[in-house]
Amino acid sequence: MRTVLFGFDDFGEKVAKNLGKRELIVVVFNDEEEKRAKDKLFHVIKFREIDDDELKELDEFDIAIATLKDEDKNLFLCLSLRELFSDIKIVAKVSEKGNEYKYKLAGVNKTINPYEVTANRIMTILKRPLTLKIIEEIIFEDNNLSFMEIEIPKGSFLDGKYIKDVDKEIAKNYNILIIAIVDKEMSSNVQFVTKGINHKLDAEDILVVVGDKDDIERFRDDLNIFLPKGIEND
Repeated sequence: MRTVLFGFDDFGEKVAKNLGKRELIVVVFNDEEEKRAKDKLFHVIKFREIDDDELKELDEFDIAIATLKDEDKNLFLCLSLRELFSDIKIVAKVSEKGNEYKYKLAGVNKTINPYEVTANRIMTILKRPLTLKIIEEIIFEDNNLSFMEIEIPKGSFLDGKYIKDVDKEIAKNYNILIIAIVDKEMSSNVQFVTKGINHKLDAEDILVVVGDKDDIERFRDDLNIFLPKGIEND
């Protein structure tokens, strides 16, 4: 199995040692990790940033392991990998247990918390295809987990707010996650929230949300119920 390891800090190095040098590519994003990996005689590729064009240049591989220090960048990397390579297996280091849900939504097959397990566990997972198949079925066959597009009504409590000011409250109060926004005034393209753009929400913007179906419907209903007097949503 050809594997690409992203990141080479202390944890990434431990993973690389357990994987071995055969059919392993180490991708780094800074000079320090590049030198560190080359000193250990690994096959190293340095990227300037997480860029789709550069990722597409990688030779064919079966597994990606994301171990970047920055949690937001690591999550964005996983989203990019899943969008570009639909068939690969993705294993990701998650620094905060509360973020495991986000990685699941990003299409990650397995998350590894370095504070709970050792890097050796990754090799155990990769060497047992049946285990990975079971994990995939548990993740993707959750019948209660749904995606939905919700249009923001004019005058609702989200109209005019910025996404970074409301996304945590929405997650807390409704147990759902906003993963993307479509701004009809700008374009019809999907803007992933994890890219860090603090988008201003306006009426007719479309939120792409994920969560339990009942929670999503409760959120959608509240958007239409709590409207100022005199405003009706057609």
